Amino acid sequence: MSSDTSPAVVTTPPPPSMPHKERYFDRINESDPEYLRERNMSPDLRQDFNMMEQRKRVTQILQSPAFREDL
Repeated sequence: MSSDTSPAVVTTPPPPSMPHKERYFDRINESDPEYLRERNMSPDLRQDFNMMEQRKRVTQILQSPAFREDL
């Protein structure tokens, strides 16, 4: 068999006209004071803040008129 009949592997990169898919870390500004505060926060403190946010959301749902109507 001849090597001319085997399929060639294309190794060219995609054309530059294709849009770049945004990644999570592309959206983070590392000089943002809020980001720096959260990054430097201790894990225990971060967990406490997350629990407080969850409780606040649950309280808002329980006190919402739509939820009371469903009951």
